[in-house]
Amino acid sequence: MNNKKFLKIVFGLCFFISFAIVSINYIVNPYGVYRTIDFFPNKPEQDKNIRLVKATKISKIKPVSIVLGTSRTEFGYDPNHKYFIKPSYNLGLSAASLYEIKKYLEHTIAQGNLKKVLLVVDWISFNNEKMIKSEDFESYFEEDNIYKQLFSIDLFKSSLNTIRKQKTKNSYLENGQKDFYLNQEKINKGGGHLQVMKEKEKVYYTKERYKYNSNIYQDTRKYSFDDFKNILELCYKNDIVLDIVMGPSHVRQWEAFDYYQNIETWYEWKKDIVLFVEKIAKDNNKGPFRIMDFSVYHEFTTEIIPTNSKEKMKYYWESSHYKNELGRVVLDRLAGISDNKDFGIELNSQNINEHIQNLRNSRNKFIDTKAYREEVFNDSLILKK
Repeated sequence: MNNKKFLKIVFGLCFFISFAIVSINYIVNPYGVYRTIDFFPNKPEQDKNIRLVKATKISKIKPVSIVLGTSRTEFGYDPNHKYFIKPSYNLGLSAASLYEIKKYLEHTIAQGNLKKVLLVVDWISFNNEKMIKSEDFESYFEEDNIYKQLFSIDLFKSSLNTIRKQKTKNSYLENGQKDFYLNQEKINKGGGHLQVMKEKEKVYYTKERYKYNSNIYQDTRKYSFDDFKNILELCYKNDIVLDIVMGPSHVRQWEAFDYYQNIETWYEWKKDIVLFVEKIAKDNNKGPFRIMDFSVYHEFTTEIIPTNSKEKMKYYWESSHYKNELGRVVLDRLAGISDNKDFGIELNSQNINEHIQNLRNSRNKFIDTKAYREEVFNDSLILKK
């Protein structure tokens, strides 16, 4: 065989293999981002690149309203609720930084329809380990990026896994929300709500992962409030109604925070949010956006945790992530259709100091700090600062 014929065979094989990979990736469509006939409706591999998936979905849906935030947002807020103007989409992302949230807001605005945004703020978003979670993050918002992905070997592996796992349910609903029913399987495997809570609380907010340093991303050292400012100003500039919410994690979550970070840091962060929002409003000659705090001590956030591993909680998966049922209570309150008017406090510069003092007082009434630390951290000290 001469060299010329050999090269033809090699190039032919390369072309055939490339064509096969591209074809399989497009037909299987493991992330659900291509406009193709859905021969494989279950997409168990979406989790692996959900940031790309959601950027692509926004381009297709062109929503009028969205909810932004971390994984707590993914689980807790149904964009089909009447609070949202349709079409709507859940743009919550696991461990999202303020920078990532800002980029998704910009991307949604670029679609031309956005009128309403619910932003569920999280201390972690302002003090994140990483400003972005993947090196190619910026490319997710490029129109032709999903077609470049067709040549990806990683996508090909996901295609094969998608074919193999067709009996596995999707982790995400079509509206971008995490499948809240599917999560019950994880709780059951983890030994029940209480056991899962303990395991997660042992590692939340550790000083090794998060160092409160005036709201700075831990890797780039950039100031996260600059991104928060951009978010506020983008909403003002584009006449978008923005509601800012502090979500109703279980009160145990704030005890885990206190153990590693000092709960006064959390109170300080809340005040920073309120004062900053009012400052930006004044700078733009606008009224401040509404801020509602649902991370308060209430019968909802102090739900009793069953010791029976088979018993289900009504409002929580574990102390950080709350269920769709509690998210619905929050959305009802925001929409002005709730009977639970004592749940959630609207914050401003006039009442923030009083609110923080009420949180301090309520903490002593609703949770035994010493008992909690002995249970989770095997630590008998009441205070560890």
